[in-house]
Amino acid sequence: MASLSQNAMNRLTDYSITDEDSIVDIRTELLDPIVSSNFRYQFRLDASSFLDKNTMLLFKMSNSSGNSQRLNVINGALGALSAIEFQVGDFQVQRIEDVNLWATLNSLLRETPAVQNKKLGHYIQNQAHYEVLQSNGTADTQLTGAIQLDNAKSGINFGAVADGSGAGVNSMSIDADADNSVKVGIPLGMILPLIRDRELPLFVFSQYKIHITFEFNNKVGEYVNDISKTNFASGEKMSATDGDIAFHEVQLLVDYLVLPARVNNSVLEQTRQEGGYMLDFINPLNVKKRVDSRTANVKQRTEHRINVVNMECHYIQGFKKFEHSASYAQNYYDKIFLGQRCDGVSREEIQYNVNGVDIYTAGAITNPVELYNNVSYTLDKDLQVVKPVYMNDPATQASLLSPPNLGLQGKFKPLCLDLRNGEFKVRGGGRFIGDYPIRVIYDATGHAEQTTTWFNTTNIVCAPDDLMASNSTYFVGVSRVLNVKTQPNGNMSVVLSDM
Repeated sequence: MASLSQNAMNRLTDYSITDEDSIVDIRTELLDPIVSSNFRYQFRLDASSFLDKNTMLLFKMSNSSGNSQRLNVINGALGALSAIEFQVGDFQVQRIEDVNLWATLNSLLRETPAVQNKKLGHYIQNQAHYEVLQSNGTADTQLTGAIQLDNAKSGINFGAVADGSGAGVNSMSIDADADNSVKVGIPLGMILPLIRDRELPLFVFSQYKIHITFEFNNKVGEYVNDISKTNFASGEKMSATDGDIAFHEVQLLVDYLVLPARVNNSVLEQTRQEGGYMLDFINPLNVKKRVDSRTANVKQRTEHRINVVNMECHYIQGFKKFEHSASYAQNYYDKIFLGQRCDGVSREEIQYNVNGVDIYTAGAITNPVELYNNVSYTLDKDLQVVKPVYMNDPATQASLLSPPNLGLQGKFKPLCLDLRNGEFKVRGGGRFIGDYPIRVIYDATGHAEQTTTWFNTTNIVCAPDDLMASNSTYFVGVSRVLNVKTQPNGNMSVVLSDM
């Protein structure tokens, strides 16, 4: 006991410093593109340190029309991106098509409203605030208790519901002179899953050229509002005309993390060991499908097959976008979300068949709350939108909680499936898909436009026509492994695998 006490005393009175240095230096560089065109910009990264997820894509926009324009208030500058690609040498490590939709769901709308607007609003220039009407408004559909966009607090005042009169841009307008427009900053971690939850050790690719490429959407009417476009009779919906917008000062503000040499050496040591350095991440594959138009009040079945044979799948996220006809009252329904929407059918149900077995043994899911829950499962958080944006079932429509001409009803309703097995890891945390493709079995019962006189003698549209054909985009999150090895001759070997 005496020796124990003496040992304890020696430890307590030992004031020598044994901690290793843990200094982290951040080196910030502003990069210009090495290759650029009107809508495509490629940058080269320095392979000497770690790449931080707070690295930002910067750009400004100019408006050639002279009209009052602004990025949409839902996902702002995210809507301007169509694709992002990360390359190491000739290897395409990750490429995401329709990254605007993927990032809106997986990065933006999983955050609380305070983070969406008060924090990210400064960077991506969204700014959607909502209000519950305390008394009837000027339009027949502006009823007490209805949910609508707050025109005073949001980035755009959409004006009167009927004709858009009084509309105006409240903040961050796009000027004819790019110098007068507010610069956009999109954090790389929001749009590139590869570095979403980690710092990427670029120095392991020192023998390769590292490129990151951004592609912008040339259909600016899908993400830029023009508040002068209020000729609703001709189909205008407060959206900019293609060609109105140009991009300027597209740069990459890179944060390189310079860690102590021992940290870099430990990573490089793994490249020399058997098996090499393994970097696993989720890679969202993009699959395009289509749903045909429907007959009113007749159930229509559509089956989509997703070929991810011999891959490990973590989730499926499905987006639909109606092919609106010229007669569709776009001014009422699309003026807020524009092309950043994910249209929902009021009566729809879904079943997934994975490895030859139906996921839902009790039958297809029809309850909109359960459909919402499945979205939250894939995000590990609740989808942070007001109720009518996702819920547009017949009960919600009939209650006029948010009539369609307020621009919110059923505008973002993805259908998702979580296929993880509960393991908190990427490789080994999903479900392995065998020789059978995943079957998405989708049933929808559409209806013609529905009106009501319950609250007013005037016929109020409570549910728009949802019989139109739609284009479907599926994001399928599969495991991808990047393996880096040091060869006996000192050369680096890079191997990509989806197994």
